[in-house]
Amino acid sequence: MQNKNKEQYITSDLKLQAFLRTMIPNSFIGINKTGSQKVNFVFRSNDMTIEFIKGYFAGEKYLLSPQIFGNYIDLGKDLIFGNI
Repeated sequence: MQNKNKEQYITSDLKLQAFLRTMIPNSFIGINKTGSQKVNFVFRSNDMTIEFIKGYFAGEKYLLSPQIFGNYIDLGKDLIFGNI
């Protein structure tokens, strides 16, 4: 989901947010809670972010740290459930 102002990319996909935070950690802005149980992850949108998103959905292969990726999944869950 792309925000209308195109300066932010918003997703509720837990694995996508972990991937983006692993590959470009400085792009993460925070979360946006919508409703009682919906959490969206907000990223700075730029050419690099969009290229990584396209690659993610196209099934491109990337080298990344499995430990860091797993940590970002756990941190994403913590943000969803309010543990942070």
